[in-house]
Amino acid sequence: MPSLKFAEIWQGMVAALRADFAAMFAIAAPFTLLVDMALVVFGPAPPRTIAGFTPIVVLQLMVLPGLVGAIALLAVAHMVALPDKAPRAALRAALVALPGYVGALLLSALPTGLGLLLFVVPGLYIAARLYLVVPLAVVERLGPLALLQRSWRLTEGHGLAIMLFFVLGMLFIFGAGLIAAGVGAALASVLTLAGLKSAGMFAAALATAAFSTVAAMGSAAASTVIYRKLNR
Repeated sequence: MPSLKFAEIWQGMVAALRADFAAMFAIAAPFTLLVDMALVVFGPAPPRTIAGFTPIVVLQLMVLPGLVGAIALLAVAHMVALPDKAPRAALRAALVALPGYVGALLLSALPTGLGLLLFVVPGLYIAARLYLVVPLAVVERLGPLALLQRSWRLTEGHGLAIMLFFVLGMLFIFGAGLIAAGVGAALASVLTLAGLKSAGMFAAALATAAFSTVAAMGSAAASTVIYRKLNR
C-alpha cells in the first residue's frame, strides 16, 4: 500500500499549481472569482441572522455559486491529472462530468452533513474518504454511486492521513484568508480616503474572491495528487 503523508500531498499540490498556474486560474476564475464578484455587485446582501437564510437566499448565495464553482474544480483536476491536454479539453471534460459529480455530492451530503453536525470527526473522516470524487468524476467519468464507491476503495487505509490534511489545510486557509481580507480592507481604506469608496469596496471584494479561487484550485489539485498516487 502506498504511503500518504501531509508533506507529500502539500508538495504535490504546490508543484501541480506552479506548473501551469496562469492557465488554471484563467479556467477557474470565470466560475469562481467572477461569480463571487457578480454576487457582491448584483446579489442580495448576506443575511445577518439565521432567519434571513430563506430558500431563495440560500439558492442565490450558496447553491447556484457552488454548482457553477464545481466546473472550476473539475477543470483544474483534469488539468492536473492530464497536463498534456489543452485547457479547452479540461473545460469540456468538466462540463461532461458535472452531472455525475453533482449526483455524487447529493448522495454524500446526508451522511457527511450528519457526521459533521453530530460528531464532527466522523464527518471529516467520511469527507476524507470521498475526497477523490472530483478527479474521479473528470478522469474516469463514473456514475454518482460508482464515484463514491471508487473513492472509498482508493482511500482505504488513508482516511486519517487525508483527514489530517483537511484539518491542517483548513487552518492554513483560515490564516491566509484573514491576510487576504486584511489586504482587501487596507486597499478599501486607502481608496475610501481618496474619495473612491465604491472602488474600495470593489477592491476588497476582489481580493477575497481571488483568494477563494486559489483555495478552490488548491483543493482540486490536492485531491488529484492523492488520486494519482493511490491509483498507481
